[in-house]
Formats: sequence, structure tokens, C-alpha cells
Amino acid sequence: MPYKTQSADTSEQAERVQIALLRAAPPWRKLALLDDLNRTVRRFAIAHARLRQPGASSAQLWRTLAGAWLGNDSAARAYDPAATHMPDERMLLETDAIAVTLLVTEQFEALGVPYVLGGSLASGAQGIFHATNDADLLADLRLIHAEPLAAALQGGFYLDLEALRDAIRTHGSCNFIHLRTMFKVDVFIARPRPFDHSQLARRIPCLVRQDPPRSLYMASPEDTILAKLEWYLAGGGVSDRQWNDILGVLKVQADALDRGYLDQWAPSLRVAGLLHRALVESGLVT
Repeated sequence: MPYKTQSADTSEQAERVQIALLRAAPPWRKLALLDDLNRTVRRFAIAHARLRQPGASSAQLWRTLAGAWLGNDSAARAYDPAATHMPDERMLLETDAIAVTLLVTEQFEALGVPYVLGGSLASGAQGIFHATNDADLLADLRLIHAEPLAAALQGGFYLDLEALRDAIRTHGSCNFIHLRTMFKVDVFIARPRPFDHSQLARRIPCLVRQDPPRSLYMASPEDTILAKLEWYLAGGGVSDRQWNDILGVLKVQADALDRGYLDQWAPSLRVAGLLHRALVESGLVT
């Protein structure tokens, strides 16, 4: 299987130029560009919603957008009919994915909770970015952390304390929704398995804002790749977005990757075949 470009309308030569530029850009710069892209996507979404619902009130419009971005169940819980905290258009267009994520990670740090940023924000910082409406955090939360975390985020976020406690008990996941911007932070509770512990142990402090300087802990590029391969497999191997995220990190990181670490974990995660395919399509092996 030959080298695969991220998009069918991009030549291999053009993509290699793009990869070189991305490789030279620091993570904070790529995340800033991601936020610019998010704002553009939201601007078009708002305009489209207004065209489809010309007589809708602001509250009706925002609940339509919330349903599209968050899913109807989450939108109904976060923005109930009596809600007084509906965001206005300016807030929606000023969404800053990293700023919202930092509101959560800073509370983790205050509580002494080990965490790592993964998902599309990590792959965007380490590979090729795209618009996203959520952040994924792997965290070693315990029941003792649930109440103080909920209290610290109350008002700024929608979160269900009992759902958080249940996620901690079952090593599941829960959602924190930033009320002013509808940006979602998905928190996955670390499971008692070696790979989750390895991700937390190998986390990298990463500068994600330059002025003023702000940092958080990000997954290593190798762990980003392996975790996304797991998600791709769990989703039936059909998500083009997940696959392109994987290829993007491989192409941008290239020779900087710890291939031994990838080879070590891929078999136990049942993604060895997918890893080989990704390495071929990214041009790292023949």
C-alpha cells in the first residue's frame, strides 16, 4: 500500500511541503491556528442555523446549535428551558479550546490529579490539526476528588457530580460542558491497566500558550498514536478522521518517534497490524 495523502485533492509533493512547515511549528502555534479554524467553522454554522430558522429566538438558535455540537441529550441537560446562561454569538465565536481545557487541567493540578491531554488536540499539536469541539483528558481521578472538582468548576461548566462519581467507580468517562462556549471536555478515568499508567508516566509538559506562557501535560506522540489506533479499532476501523489523525502524527514526528515503544505496545493493544499499515501509508516503512 503506497503513501497516502491526508486529502484526495492534495498531491504527495504538496503535502510533504505542508508536513515540513508543520514540523517546524511549535505546538502553541498549531493550537492557535486550530482555534482560528474552530471560529471559522462556528461562524458558518451560526449563519446556516439562522438561514434555516429565520424567526428563531437567540435561545432557540443556541439550543439548535447545542444539539448539533453536543448531541441532543447533553444539550438538554446543559441548557434546560429555564437556563439563564445561554451563550451569545460573541462568546461562541471567541471559543478558545486550550483556554477552556486549561480551566479543567489547572483544577486537576491543584488537586494533585495526574492527567494527560490526548485526542484531537494532542494530534493537532503533534501532527496535522483540524477543527474540533472537544478535548480528551485521561486522568487518574479518585472519589475523593469528585466533590472538590465539581465545586471548583461549578458555574462555568455543566457537570453531573453523580455521573462523575460513577465514571470514577467504573473507570468510565464523563463530560464537562463549558456553558459560555459549548466546548466539551471529555474526561476518561485511567483504568488499572499498564498502558494507561504508561501514558501518564510518559506525559510531556507542553507550552500551549505563548503570551502569557501557559502549559499543560500532553500525551507523548507515541501514546497519541497508540490511543488513536485503539479508538479506531474500537470504532470498527471506519473513522477517516481518526485514521488521518494517526497518519498526521506519524508524518510530522517521523524519525523523532520511539519506534521501539510503538512496537512494544501495539501487540498487547491488538493494533500491530493497524500500526504497520499506518507506517506504510505515512511513508515510514516500505
